[in-house]
Amino acid sequence: MERKTGYLANILNVPPLIFRFQFNPELLTEKKSYKYEAANAFGNWGFDQTRAASGFIGRAMGLYTDAKEISSLLVATKPLEPVEGEPRTFELEFKLDASMPGPLDGDNHYGGSIKPDLALLRSFTVPSWDALDIAKMAFKKEVACFNRPPACTLNYAGLSLECVMTDLSIKLVAFKDDGDPLRAEASCTLKEQTYSIDPLVGTVTRLVQVGRSYGRAGIGKDFAANTPIVGAFI
Repeated sequence: MERKTGYLANILNVPPLIFRFQFNPELLTEKKSYKYEAANAFGNWGFDQTRAASGFIGRAMGLYTDAKEISSLLVATKPLEPVEGEPRTFELEFKLDASMPGPLDGDNHYGGSIKPDLALLRSFTVPSWDALDIAKMAFKKEVACFNRPPACTLNYAGLSLECVMTDLSIKLVAFKDDGDPLRAEASCTLKEQTYSIDPLVGTVTRLVQVGRSYGRAGIGKDFAANTPIVGAFI
């Protein structure tokens, strides 16, 4: 199998930034949060939803809604209502070593240096220009200011999405005789930028993979075990 490497990149930045991991991270932590707030009311003890509904299916759904409202009242705890999502957060840890080439480096790593790696990583945390800024300056005669760091495309572990680098930590752990860094341990925190095409692509990909999960053995029993009534008795 062909070896693949991970990237942090922004090819529209000026200059383009393409950081290829010397050694792919062995640990990637993904966190997704969603805000919920307590509802304004508990609901009612009665069966108002059931009485208001018509037809067998409508009354069954009304009864189910009434039962959930009664459940909140039984424990005197207001139900939670969704408000909005928080950006997905990714934390990566990886190593850099000037004394040895990575699997795709060939004979050496930047001639025996990690300074290009460090420069690339630091560039994702400082404001810069992008191609659109250059176009504005060229055609509109406007001087664009450095006002935002470049976005960062994470391409690794089956992920390909636009992020922003909110934290970067570099620990230099060994030095050459001339004082240049020899080895380093780096970690960074990336937050998903939802103002991009990637969430749309990611939604389609996620739904396809969920569909694949239905092909496993015993999926019918799994569905039955998780219905409100059957699941309570098995």
